[in-house]
Amino acid sequence: MGVGFVIFLHLIVIFILSVIISIVVGLLTFHLSKKEKRKQKVFAAILSPFFGLYTLYFVGLLGSIVVSEIKNVDIGIGDSFYVPLIDNCELRFIDSPDYAYIENNGQQIIHDISKIQQIDYQIFGKTKDDGYFSYDIQKNELIKFKDENELTVDESNEKLELINISEFYSDKKSEATGFSLIIVGVISLIASVTIVYMLIKLIVGYLNFR
Repeated sequence: MGVGFVIFLHLIVIFILSVIISIVVGLLTFHLSKKEKRKQKVFAAILSPFFGLYTLYFVGLLGSIVVSEIKNVDIGIGDSFYVPLIDNCELRFIDSPDYAYIENNGQQIIHDISKIQQIDYQIFGKTKDDGYFSYDIQKNELIKFKDENELTVDESNEKLELINISEFYSDKKSEATGFSLIIVGVISLIASVTIVYMLIKLIVGYLNFR
């Protein structure tokens, strides 16, 4: 799925969630609030989930894009995403997080990787068809093996601990972004709460419903 379509789906889900929350909050506000400015309070309660959730989403999306550009880590929206390995070498995914491929300077090196391990400039892994490989990023040299025993013997000086590709991606993404995405989340939440507060103050304080 393309980025635009994924965002569109997100917006629909947020809209449905906002409708549900606004109905519940609106009814609670109607029954619990005093008669003074009750209409304004109910109106503010109905609108608040839409403004709050959409602000949270768009500020978070914008912040994630900024982090993605700075840290060279794809935020994972759309049909492809990636994490850096070292230098100009990247681990890339298309659609499924279960299999990946290595790309170095725009050239695909090996695909359908299911398990992987990185030790400095050396990449070790297992492919979808149960084959094994080692890849030297500096030398741009790929060696394939029939089974894990051959790989272990060939790389006898290295401690091999291959992990699932999705787990590796998650670890590398966290390593690359650090606390950046947490900061984005906090800023998004602050922006969302601020918008809702200003909306309530505007509606309850300035609008006059008869």
